[in-house]
Parts: sequence; C-alpha cells; structure tokens
Amino acid sequence: MGYVCKMCGKLLNISEEKSICECEYCGSRQTVPRQYDDRCAEIYNRACRLRFKTDFEGAENLFSQLCEEFPDEPEGYWGKILCRCGILYEDEAVSGIKLPVCHLAYGTSLNDDRDCCTALSLADSEQSAFYRREISAIEMLRKETLERVGTGVIYDVYICCRTEGAETSEDKLIADEIYSQLIKEGLRVFYYPETIGDKYENASDLYIFAAIKCASTLLVVSAESENFADPKFRREWSRCVATAKKDGEKLVITCIKNTDNGDVPAELSDYRIMDVAEMSFLAELIRSVKSHSGIAEKGQTFAARSTPEKLIRRMNIFLADEDFEAAEEYSDMIIDVAPQCWQAHFVKFLAFNGCRSGNDLLIEEVVSSFADDYIQRFGFDFADDEAFEQQFVGMLGDNIKNAVEFADGDDKLMISTFFDRFVSAVRDAVFMKEQEKIEGEEKIELDKIRRRYENEKEERIAFERKKVLVRKRFLTYVAVAVGILLFPAIKFGAKWAALLIAALVVLTIIVLVGLGNKKEKRLK
Repeated sequence: MGYVCKMCGKLLNISEEKSICECEYCGSRQTVPRQYDDRCAEIYNRACRLRFKTDFEGAENLFSQLCEEFPDEPEGYWGKILCRCGILYEDEAVSGIKLPVCHLAYGTSLNDDRDCCTALSLADSEQSAFYRREISAIEMLRKETLERVGTGVIYDVYICCRTEGAETSEDKLIADEIYSQLIKEGLRVFYYPETIGDKYENASDLYIFAAIKCASTLLVVSAESENFADPKFRREWSRCVATAKKDGEKLVITCIKNTDNGDVPAELSDYRIMDVAEMSFLAELIRSVKSHSGIAEKGQTFAARSTPEKLIRRMNIFLADEDFEAAEEYSDMIIDVAPQCWQAHFVKFLAFNGCRSGNDLLIEEVVSSFADDYIQRFGFDFADDEAFEQQFVGMLGDNIKNAVEFADGDDKLMISTFFDRFVSAVRDAVFMKEQEKIEGEEKIELDKIRRRYENEKEERIAFERKKVLVRKRFLTYVAVAVGILLFPAIKFGAKWAALLIAALVVLTIIVLVGLGNKKEKRLK
C-alpha cells in the first residue's frame, strides 16, 4: 500500500526518504509523509478519500487520529488545515494545473492556527518551504471565501434535514413546518431549500457551513432512523455536532419522528432529542429556541428569561437517559437560580416518579401505580371530580403544582392540558379499580354460595346412600327373622311365632315410615 495523491487521488510513486514528490498522473508536486508505515498509509489514504468526497469533518477526524498515533508526522497536521478550509484541488481551465479551491469559510487566520504552526515546526526544510507557499495561497482564498459568504446575516437557527431528491418527503415537510413557525416568531432561520435554493448551488457548502458557525441553535430533523446515514445529511449534522463541541454555547436539538431515542446516532445522543409526534413539540421547540437566543417572549416572567439554558439542556438529557438522580440534582440547581422555572419543577416531578418525559405519565402501568397510591391513601370514597382532584393534587406534592402555576403563554396551555389529561386518566383508573373490586367481591360471594350448594348436594347424596343401605340391611334382617318364625308357626301352630311375625311387620312399617319422614325433613 502506498500513499495517494492529495490532488487527484491516484497512487504516488515515492522515492525512499523523500518528503516531496510529483504525481505521475496529474503532474502536481506535493508533500508526503516522510516515512512509510502501513498503518500511517491506511489512515492517511482514508482521510484523503473522505476529503475528496467533501466529508471534511470525517477527514479531519482521521487526520486527528493520524496526529495521535504519529505525533511527529507534519502531514497529519497539514491535512487538518486542508479539511478546515475545505480545500479541494481542481483543474485550471487553460493550463490544466491543479489549483486549490476553498469550500468552507474558516474564520481563523492560518498564521494563528495551532495545527498550522505545528506542521511548520515538524517539517523539514523542503516541506516547510512548500507549506509556506501553500499557506499564502490558501490564506488568500480563505479571506475571499469569508467575504463571499459574509452577508452580515447572523442566524438564530440552522435547520438541516435530508433534502436530496425529497421534495415531498416527511423529513422536508416537518422541516418546512418548523421553518414556517420559527419565521412567524420573528427568528432568523437558515434553511437550505428556502434560504439558498438554486441561487448559489455551486457554493452551497460555503453558505451552509457559515450558517452553522453563526447560528446559536442547530436543529437536526429526521423522520426515519435510516436517514441519518444519508451521506449529504450526515455531513451536515456531523458539522453541527463538531461546531457545537467547539462552541459550548450552541444549542443542538434533534427532532425525530418514527424513531426511538436509541436509534439516534451516538454523536447526537449527547444533546437534546425531541419527538415531533408529541402534542407540545412546536410550542416547546419555539420556547427553547427563543430562550437560548435571548429573545424574551411577551408576558414572560424575569425568572423564565433568566433561566440558565445550559442547565436545562443537561437536565433534560439526564432525564431522557433515565439518570433520574442527576436530573433531580440539576432541577434543584435551576430552582435555586430561577425559583419560578416551570421546566425545573416539572422535571423534578418526573424524575422523582421515574418518568423520562411527560408522555410516560400517561402509560397504563404508571397511571395504575398512581391510582393504587391514591386508593391506599384515600380509598374509593370521593364525592365528585373536584374533590378527587383536590385530594390527588395534594398527594402529588408541590412540584407539579408549581410547574402549572409558573408556566405562562403557550407553555401554560400545554402543561395545563397535559395535567388535566393525567388527572382524568388516574381518576378513570381509580373508578375502574373500584368496579373491579365490586365485581371481585360479588364473585367471591357467588363462589361461597356455589360451594355451599355443592356441599349440601354432596351431603344429600351421602345421606340417601346411607338410608338405602340401612333399609336394605333392616329388610334383610326382618326377612330372615320372619323365615325362621314361619316354621314353628305353620308346622306346630305356635301362636307366639305368629304374634312375633305380626310384631315384625308392624315394626317394619314404622321404620320405613320413619325413614321417609327423615327424607322429607332433609329436603326441607
């Protein structure tokens, strides 16, 4: 494996221990790594190929890896400079010579860039002279690029979504709606289909990356988890993440639909994720963007305006990750700074009850758990809906009450509507459990009656069997006795025998009648 040409991408034929070589395909002279290593060549070539595809973020990451593994190799640091400026080499129209073209608006002078200075310090004399000539040319291009995109517009929001061949895709429809609502709220929004369109198609990347850099809020919109892998879309949201990591003041929000939080790329999962399908999505999104941009809404309280947005962002991240202890800790910190921050009170209530979002409160198992707590404390006896709500809200504690009280505008409408739905769901669950208890008690009583009837039936059957056995035995004994007495009565004419036989007949009648009466009493 050899090194590829950073101008055309073909393999170079490099003489040993040479730091400058000429490509036999495009004729361009260029710097190359000073020593050959299979691992170094693998990383270097992969980074160059990503740069050719304009994936400057991915290429810069690989060049950074090269710097970590080979810290004395200046080409790694120089590669990072080429990626930050979005440098690609294109043929000059007349001469055909490869000339650098700047595709990104990099705001820092190369003379002040740390990696540029490191590359110069590590380079040998030939490399250093080549770098300095390239720095002069690229620095001029960089300044021209900044002038081209420096329209003076500072955006509040940058929206990116998969737009390649997707005029009517769900991603674009969602992004269109978000753009429309944010514009109505007076925010300055960069959204490629609306802001750029076909006007600057050849230089679109310049405007996109310039907008990412200046926007205070970066929105990533996706209606399907597979869309995050779309090459152009991935470059955009990767650039958003990279910019946010360098500038901790930026707010990154991933707006998803038909996608689980776990399917969101790991790079975006550290930031806030919002579900477009939630009823309060737009209201909450607008509130977050305005708060982060420092735009005070009409009628907004001072406490709400002064709420530390970074803490809220981290609090929501911990809540979504089910780190409820950390979410409670952050909510307490926010309440200390802004006692009337309704979001902090609401998150503290959710975290205390083990819920990742307000929607979790409406899950059947959660509603049933609250209903059980209410029944355990107050039982089933409540006079009317108002009495139930009063008892139930008192049971929930102050946080949810404060959240409803301190919210205002659309937030107040949203959380009040949601809270009413939650209370109604728990009330219905309590009613259902009461019905289930009544039905259970009735079933138990019916089971008792059925068992008693079956026991009595078994007793009657046993009694009948016993009575039949007694009658059979008695008649057998009487028949034997009469047979014995008939012999002396007939042969010898013994009167005593005849009297005994008559007595046995009377006794038999009495016994049979007695058994019959006992049966009637038993039936009664």
